[in-house]
Amino acid sequence: GFSLPSMTFPFYVRMYDQIMVEAEARGWDVSFVDGNLDAGTQLNGLQDMINNNVDIMIIATWYIDALADIFTQCGEKGIPVFLMDNMTIPAELHYTITFGTDNYNAGVVGGTWYADYLSKNGISSIKMITVSATSIQQVSRCDGFSYARKEDGMSVEILNTYDGGKRETAMAASEDALTAYKDLNLIYGASAQDSLGAYDATAGANRSEVQVFGFDGEDEELANIDKGTNYIATITQDPAGQAKLVAEKVDLWKD
Repeated sequence: GFSLPSMTFPFYVRMYDQIMVEAEARGWDVSFVDGNLDAGTQLNGLQDMINNNVDIMIIATWYIDALADIFTQCGEKGIPVFLMDNMTIPAELHYTITFGTDNYNAGVVGGTWYADYLSKNGISSIKMITVSATSIQQVSRCDGFSYARKEDGMSVEILNTYDGGKRETAMAASEDALTAYKDLNLIYGASAQDSLGAYDATAGANRSEVQVFGFDGEDEELANIDKGTNYIATITQDPAGQAKLVAEKVDLWKD
């Protein structure tokens, strides 16, 4: 059994593709459920797989608390649960192993880089907004990013925080911010969809002086950076690497 929170985002598409490569190489039969950005959809799909007596579960989710009963049932039935892209797991939940990006520390890495970038350009203070989904993963990315810059001596004023999660939502939020804050210096997006939506807004408003900093390292982000646009950096993850690692851990469990 294999489930992801959404196939909307390239990050999870790369994770899915690599799991399927690993499964084919090992002769695994895979039942897949796309959570489609909905906790109930992911829960129901996982329940169906339990009812169909899958041997193992590979799960990435934004809805860890909503899936508590799924973890309980897997424990009762002896189904090992391998988690990807989830590092904060309630202690009472049954799972075999979990790994992924430490989102707070990843934000710190990005914030430290940006503070150094600003310092080298003689800048000691900035005004910014954040655009993020409300999941604990993305909130942690924002917290770590802000903490690092303050620790590195930057004067940081967060003018506002906006809900994102989808490119269109992030673009609309960033358009509002560009109208409201004429002295805005930076938009930090806690995912590629958030930061790409922010970049779309700056391009549409002809506000190239407002920098955009992203998260995920998707191809479109990297292309914007390489072209020398105001999309200056992104924090890169490795979804395919996570998929390879989970397959290796499943092999060890089977042995």
